[in-house]
Amino acid sequence: MGVSRGALCSMSFKLSQKQPSDTDSPSAPAAGGSRLFSWLLRLRSFTVNAWEAYLILLVAAFLRFYQINTTEFDDDQAKIYRMAYDAVHHGLLPTTSDVASIGIAHPPGLIYFFMPIAALSANPLWGAVLTALFTSVAALLTYFFTRRYYGRFAAIAAALLYATAARPLNYARFIWQPNLMPPFVVLFMFALYWGVVERRKGWLFPALFLLGVLYQMHPTTLLLAIPLLVAVVLAPGTLRWRDLALAVVSLLIIFFPYLLWEAFTHLVDVQTVFNLAKQHARTDSQALQFYRLFLIPYDRPPTNTNTAVGVLAPILTWLSIAVPLLTLGGFTIAGIVLLRSKWQGFRTWWTELRANPSRCGLLLLLTWQIVPLLILSHHAVDLHAQYFLMFMPGPFILIGLFLSKAVEWLKAHGGQWSILRYGVYALTALVFIAQLLGSTAAVIDASSGNFNDRSFQPYPYHNDLRSLQNALGEADQLARQRHLDRVYVTTDFATQTALRYLAEQMQTPTTLFDASRCLVLPNPADGPAVLLVGPYDGLTNALLNQFATATLVDQPARLGGPPFRLYVVAPVVQTSSQKMFTGNLQLLNRQAQHLDYNSSSWLVTQWSLLHAEQPSLRTTYSYALTTMLTGGQSRQSVCTFSAIRAGDQLLAAFNLPKGGETSAMVALKAQSFTTVPNNPFYGPFHLETDRDHNTAKVTLQTVDGGDTITFPGS
Repeated sequence: MGVSRGALCSMSFKLSQKQPSDTDSPSAPAAGGSRLFSWLLRLRSFTVNAWEAYLILLVAAFLRFYQINTTEFDDDQAKIYRMAYDAVHHGLLPTTSDVASIGIAHPPGLIYFFMPIAALSANPLWGAVLTALFTSVAALLTYFFTRRYYGRFAAIAAALLYATAARPLNYARFIWQPNLMPPFVVLFMFALYWGVVERRKGWLFPALFLLGVLYQMHPTTLLLAIPLLVAVVLAPGTLRWRDLALAVVSLLIIFFPYLLWEAFTHLVDVQTVFNLAKQHARTDSQALQFYRLFLIPYDRPPTNTNTAVGVLAPILTWLSIAVPLLTLGGFTIAGIVLLRSKWQGFRTWWTELRANPSRCGLLLLLTWQIVPLLILSHHAVDLHAQYFLMFMPGPFILIGLFLSKAVEWLKAHGGQWSILRYGVYALTALVFIAQLLGSTAAVIDASSGNFNDRSFQPYPYHNDLRSLQNALGEADQLARQRHLDRVYVTTDFATQTALRYLAEQMQTPTTLFDASRCLVLPNPADGPAVLLVGPYDGLTNALLNQFATATLVDQPARLGGPPFRLYVVAPVVQTSSQKMFTGNLQLLNRQAQHLDYNSSSWLVTQWSLLHAEQPSLRTTYSYALTTMLTGGQSRQSVCTFSAIRAGDQLLAAFNLPKGGETSAMVALKAQSFTTVPNNPFYGPFHLETDRDHNTAKVTLQTVDGGDTITFPGS
């Protein structure tokens, strides 16, 4: 069979090509260079077409990271970070986080986010950094989500206004259970739009998984199951059984620790929820007020003109009207576009809706913002602002949609109307600049101490991380400089959890004690020691003046309130009596002393601690001393320590009733108990929770076998 001339020429050409030899180098470098060039081209394209994303990230990061070391560090923040730290360093399995406002335990998902950081550093500052990072990313995700589905201008407006909004920013700067929600909410909506708007398969698995992650951050996010169900109805053709199976497996994995705890407690949290559900519910405007709170620059007009926000208040007030109105405009536009069609019955409307993916997306957006809000408006328990983080950044996406549609409408009408679109751009810029100024002022005030530290309910007063660390660091440094081998630190309800955790990083051995009724002084035989007194521990200062030699060295500053007081103290040497609670407390000074403090009369007893207790994980040691007064009344003082050093002195004070008389003889009983973490074993697992429990109280015995010590009271 013949071969054509063309075929021969082709064969000749192929045969004449040089064949690669074994010594020829592969073309990988060229391929690698091509990939690098392609990546650089994509980066250049992104920089040109989405340069505003860098601005959004810059603004969001500046507001969230500025002076982040002044982050709030109160009870919840200390509990969360210390649980992450203890889980890593003590081999514990976190099964809960902190307790919700309704009394149930939060799932432990948040703890696992902080564990990698806690493995590297005991400093909770990095937990605040992680929160700021996540919430900065949330602003960027808002831009990408809105641009993908509603256009560039809508995305710029939504992301910049969300990044600079005052209330979301407030939650973006400290460790707390719900504060990591915003980026996961945006990703959750991305997943729903992936299925409903883009009609792509594979969205159900990430949507269910993200809903599980959000529930771990706060139970109210279960309401986001409503837009999820709407998405299932709108896009049934995108559902796959394997996505559901993957979601079930992933949810079982992330909820496994929490399910262990519920099994261990016999579903006590579920019972609590059922009991709450039986309470009488009421319908009011509380939910709407909290929703509005996330849109305005402040909930109450500032009255202190010495603060940055107070100075700017006159030029920020209009935002309290403008931003809610813009949000209302977004709701209106979305509703008009959603319902715009010639009404021919619900079936026809539904068919047309299903055939229009963009309108389906608007239905999801409105469902997310409206239905949970209506449900929360009918509630049996009081609502709290953090519940409404699950709506973010929805209102700002609606604002972006409204502004974008306004520009489109003005451009479409041409002529003079077209020029007015620049007014929309100007309004957007004005709102952004005003919000940026207000939020920057708020951050400056918070990091400079221009606030009242007693205005942070439910805590007695607020503390920031930098002030606490500086005070403890100065006490530690003073002890090392003067070669003192002990530091004592007073605590109260507002500081006990935070200071106990932070003090573990000190080099000098430290004893922390509750100063509400008690004062611990060093063993006279060991010489003086350092004492750090809290800002509101006035009783401690009064006791020091009367019963110790104290030299005030410094007053470490605190943001927003009075400073700490740093002393070098030495007790007044007392003659020991023979009266004691065997092995625990020996009475000093055979007669009770009197103290006048804060317009009240106090009875003070002095003791020597007879045994030692070493610091242990989340453990405190307590004495409960009870004295009987004239007329059958009694007073109790509970003295709690993080450690006990034999020979140290204890002053226990009892607040006497006004107008009451002290009997000639004082009868006093004492009990001891220990508070330990509730970290039980369940099968092979060593569980970790935020809860503590007390051991059984032990009634202390006297030398003669009784349980009461009697001594002169005046």
